[in-house]
Amino acid sequence: MRALAELVMIGRKQAAFVAVIAALLPLLYWVSAAAVALVTLRQGPKDGAKVLVWAFLPAGAWAYSGDPTPLAVILGVFLLAIALRRTASWPQVLMLALPVGVIAGLALETVLDGLLGQVVEATEQFLLQSASQSTESVTLDKERLKLLLLGGLASVHTATMLLCLILARSWQSGLFNPGGFQTEFHQLRLPLKYTGVLVAVLLVFAQFELDFMRWLPLLLLPWIFAGFALVHGSLAKRDLGRSWLIVFYLSVIFMGPYVITLLVFAAAIDSLVDIRSRIPATN
Repeated sequence: MRALAELVMIGRKQAAFVAVIAALLPLLYWVSAAAVALVTLRQGPKDGAKVLVWAFLPAGAWAYSGDPTPLAVILGVFLLAIALRRTASWPQVLMLALPVGVIAGLALETVLDGLLGQVVEATEQFLLQSASQSTESVTLDKERLKLLLLGGLASVHTATMLLCLILARSWQSGLFNPGGFQTEFHQLRLPLKYTGVLVAVLLVFAQFELDFMRWLPLLLLPWIFAGFALVHGSLAKRDLGRSWLIVFYLSVIFMGPYVITLLVFAAAIDSLVDIRSRIPATN
């Protein structure tokens, strides 16, 4: 990965080459997005936009063929990279990712409406076939299922944007400021005002039933990323080594919903009491 980052930083032609080839290959669009973000973080939005234009060529072709994901992710990462360069604040970027995710979710709804309808119909047929083989009756709320699918798409795309930005920032740190990104990530903590905003939005959505299930996963993302940073920072402060991180990520894989829920609560509490400041450092 370091060699790839070095290639991107050689010049605009090399960066454009990496962005185009990665966006052209299936499931490698995230490399293209990270390359665009790296140029943007290091050299500014103007140079990043020049690489972005080249990345748009294959990403646009994918969108035309029915897969808007590369286009949405690359554009979203570019916007978040501009925000990170100008603010140098990960909490602000996490909050700015929410409106970007909302826009991406609404765009995906427009583009993928027919495909989502087919998924809902296929799910209904599967449930009806399962019910015909048992004595239990099965009912399917098509509208709720569609909202859940839309919410999942929006949150997954936004999380991918943030992960690509993290990759680009780690590349930048490795090349020009070794250890800088690790320090940033270990100190990442949502200020209390941002937690208050998230709680208020969740309460409003729940109270007025404004597609609550659709936007809930997206609204939890800032807490989830802050929760991961809390775990990394706490383990580093105690100098517990990588084995504990391996155990943590295995628990995320095998007990995902439970661990993610704990991370959300831990990040919200961390906004109030700053847990890391209360953990004694290992000498």
